Amino acid sequence: MNEQVQSINDCIELEDGIRLVYQEPEEYIRYYSIYYGQKYADYFFRRSSAAMKDIVSIFDCGYVIMKDENIVGGVFLKPNFLADLFVVPPYDDYKGLVTKLLNYLKKVSKTEEEIYFRDIVEEHVPAYKQHGCQVREVNYWMIRPTQPMKAMLPEGYSSKAVSREDTNDIACLIMKSYKANSAYKQVGTKEDYMNHVEEFIDKYQKNKIMDECSRVIVDKSTNNIVGVCLHMEFEDYPLIMSLAVDPEHQHKGLGRFLLSHSINISSEEYPATRLAVLKDNPAIQLYEDLGFIRNRSVVDMYVGCLNKNDGS
Repeated sequence: MNEQVQSINDCIELEDGIRLVYQEPEEYIRYYSIYYGQKYADYFFRRSSAAMKDIVSIFDCGYVIMKDENIVGGVFLKPNFLADLFVVPPYDDYKGLVTKLLNYLKKVSKTEEEIYFRDIVEEHVPAYKQHGCQVREVNYWMIRPTQPMKAMLPEGYSSKAVSREDTNDIACLIMKSYKANSAYKQVGTKEDYMNHVEEFIDKYQKNKIMDECSRVIVDKSTNNIVGVCLHMEFEDYPLIMSLAVDPEHQHKGLGRFLLSHSINISSEEYPATRLAVLKDNPAIQLYEDLGFIRNRSVVDMYVGCLNKNDGS
């Protein structure tokens, strides 16, 4: 068990004969891959075995939930964090488990920090809301088949490959674009986005298709970068890491060019391409115009700073 889990016991006694038993990642994946990954595949389109193993290993705080001697569910759990709660049939008291787990988290979490709930599928959001949990972010996964297609770049602009020397300008563009988009309630720092660009260059630019899919757009009149699209390979599909267009250059077809170019290049090797988008992002209309379909929503939630004496 790694350090992040050591603050939680290997066995946690809850209420009504329910207890949590920590599982090493290679054991936990047996339950997680079926009762979470397969059951909720329609929210994420697919969860490859490799990706799910990575998730379990990175979190390394997977607990099976026991009632008497029977496994009735599982969850990733540590102070101030809960994710991917599932139940094992015939047990079906998901709401009851949420209540018990929240009561426990309120006792062991740092009161000066929020409790964060990751990737809650939409059918379970009411179970958290009834305990005062608030929605932070609502996302959709979107997907479409790839196909050979022509990408039309509007006049006055040129496109080029991503280069390390453009890292600062790309980071500034992403920040500017996100700040102008009301769907983004929180915007990272310049350093965050510089690290994001460097991650693409270090990890994914070596993939020929990902490199060719990823482009920056330059305004010929100023030589400024006004558009960018970065890609990664995730679960054997291309996945857009970032798509941003300078607000002063939007509604001119630059986003459509970046996406069309990506779909065209991806078709050389991949059957489909994917992206994730915030629920209120107006770009959803562009994605759907280009043939992307959206899946059911996945929600991140939180409870604000707690008073440890509050047992509710």
